[in-house]
Amino acid sequence: MCARDCQAQAAGSGRSAEARLAPPRHFDAGELGTVESAVGAAEQLTGRFYCIPGREWQCLPYDVTTAASDQPLRDWAFADVVRVLPFSAVPATPARRYRFPEHYRIRLRDDVILSAVEEQNREIDLFSLLLWVLTHELVHVVRFGSGLAPFDAALDARRGEERRVHEITERVLRPALDDGLRRAGQLCAG
Repeated sequence: MCARDCQAQAAGSGRSAEARLAPPRHFDAGELGTVESAVGAAEQLTGRFYCIPGREWQCLPYDVTTAASDQPLRDWAFADVVRVLPFSAVPATPARRYRFPEHYRIRLRDDVILSAVEEQNREIDLFSLLLWVLTHELVHVVRFGSGLAPFDAALDARRGEERRVHEITERVLRPALDDGLRRAGQLCAG
């Protein structure tokens, strides 16, 4: 998961008390269009890196939600990936897993993403930050869905996986790298 500096978040990142107490902000219609564009670009770049043709993404089913989750996200996360299990009391078997592939949900934190763009005095644009975050999370989806990394791993293994995914994200985004993406990567590295 793409993380921010926890201490800055806890300290309010220089925002006023009113801003810290205000209800979370959500993407407006224009920003949702930016999210949609960033999802398409992230999928294209990730697919090119992993040699996944567009039609093959259905083998790695995922969706993207914004500020809507049944499980709270960590305060410092821009996004996370959760596994959505089918409603069934029957345990999964290898044959059943093949028929019903795992589905992943990328959950974006509108308020954290928008605050980061604002706090960076627009040095990082919304599209660049979203492209970095979504690409990072899509790399997780590919790694989980293809068995390259376990979804349920111990804490130490998750930390190592985060480092690997960050490095892979840098390589995936290299063809599109510009100053905005470079700054987004630095911000996501914490």
